[in-house]
Amino acid sequence: MKKFLVLFFAVFIGTSVFAHDSYDDLESFESNLHAIRVEKAMTIGSKIINTNNLKRVPIQVNRSPKIVNAYSIPYYKTITISSGMFPYFDNDDELAYILAHEIAHSIEGYDGFIKLISMSANSKKYECKADLNGIDYMVKAGYNPIAGIIFANKIFSEPLWDWGFLSSHPKGSKRMLEMYKYIYVKYPQYLNSPMTKNIIFQNFLNSQADEIKKFEQKQKRRQMNQEVI
Repeated sequence: MKKFLVLFFAVFIGTSVFAHDSYDDLESFESNLHAIRVEKAMTIGSKIINTNNLKRVPIQVNRSPKIVNAYSIPYYKTITISSGMFPYFDNDDELAYILAHEIAHSIEGYDGFIKLISMSANSKKYECKADLNGIDYMVKAGYNPIAGIIFANKIFSEPLWDWGFLSSHPKGSKRMLEMYKYIYVKYPQYLNSPMTKNIIFQNFLNSQADEIKKFEQKQKRRQMNQEVI
């Protein structure tokens, strides 16, 4: 019986120490991972801001692993990105898109109180505007704007309706199509980049094939008319 009790306490103490060490290791791992994410966001965000000669935009990364979100508070000019978004990033370009989009919102906030009211009242308009301004910021900073469409196709919602107060954002398909059109006209060289072979980008092309075809045909007719003139 004594041997059993000695063995029991030895196992119990050993298990407790192991559990405590495991907890410490996990806490240390999560702390280091958060630090890496903060450094990554700050590095890419600062590159976008500095390359585009933009005004100050504080960047924060919170520790919410279950929240997949990023947002800007234009009144304070701050942007926050949740830790839950990072597993969805496959490269720096995708993180650059999210940061550039939110930076664009914050930069709009520098235009004053009237602009803040307009942004609140016309949120869908300014979401699309931030996408396109963000693409400009990305390209100037050396990032591939195709990554914006790829990341958007991963997480953007597709509500049945996007009018009224039912949604503060346009449908994901609408935003991605507008980004594609903008890239097609202003940065066509990226439509031949290796990133267009990405399976998620291919899914976007397939899902909006009809809209893309109509747009491209319209652009070609416009170009032909300009050449004739």
